[in-house]
Amino acid sequence: MKKTILAVVALLCLCGTAAAQRHIEYKWRGFYSVVDLSYVMNLNRAPGFNNQADTLSGIAMGISGGFQFRKEASLGAGITYVYDPAGAFTQMPVYVELRSHFMRSRLTPYAAAQAGYSLPLGASSPEIKITKGGLYFAAELGARFAVDRGFAIGVHVGYKLLNMNQLERTDEYGFPRLSDPVALHLISAGMTLHF
Repeated sequence: MKKTILAVVALLCLCGTAAAQRHIEYKWRGFYSVVDLSYVMNLNRAPGFNNQADTLSGIAMGISGGFQFRKEASLGAGITYVYDPAGAFTQMPVYVELRSHFMRSRLTPYAAAQAGYSLPLGASSPEIKITKGGLYFAAELGARFAVDRGFAIGVHVGYKLLNMNQLERTDEYGFPRLSDPVALHLISAGMTLHF
C-alpha cells in the first residue's frame, strides 16, 4: 500500500513538473496594447506658495498601443493621465513609445521609452495654475509574465520627466505672478496588462 501511494505521489509530481515546463510564448509579432497603472513620486520639490512645497505624488493611468515587429522592437503611441491628489500638477502626456522584450520565454524582462508633450489639465489649487505644458519623457524597466499567447501581466519601475513651460502662481494678495519653467523628476512603480 505504501508503495502504491508513493508511486501515485511521484506520478503526480512528474505530471505537475511537465505541466509547469509547458512553454507558453507570448505573441512577439503584431499589434499590441498595454494598460498601465502606476504610483508616481516626485524626487524634487518646486518652491510653492508661501514657501510651501508642491509635489506631484499620485497615480498615473495610461494606455498605449502599437505594432511589434519582433521581440526586440516595437513602436507605438499612447496617452497617460497623471493625477495629483493635491490638484496642483495634474497633466495628460501624449507620447510615442519604443518597447523591447529581451527574450521569448514566458517570463521576460523588458524596457520601454516614451517621449512626447504633456498637456496641463489645470489645477484645483487656487494659488497655482499651469498655463502651458511641456516636454514629457519616461523610461521604465520591468518584467512581463505571459498567462497565454494573448494576455500577460507585468510589473515595472521607471523615471518620468514632466516639464511645465509656464507656471502661474498668485502672491499673498491674490494677484497672479509668473514663475520660471518647472521640471518635475518622478519615479514610478506599477503594474501593466499586455494584450
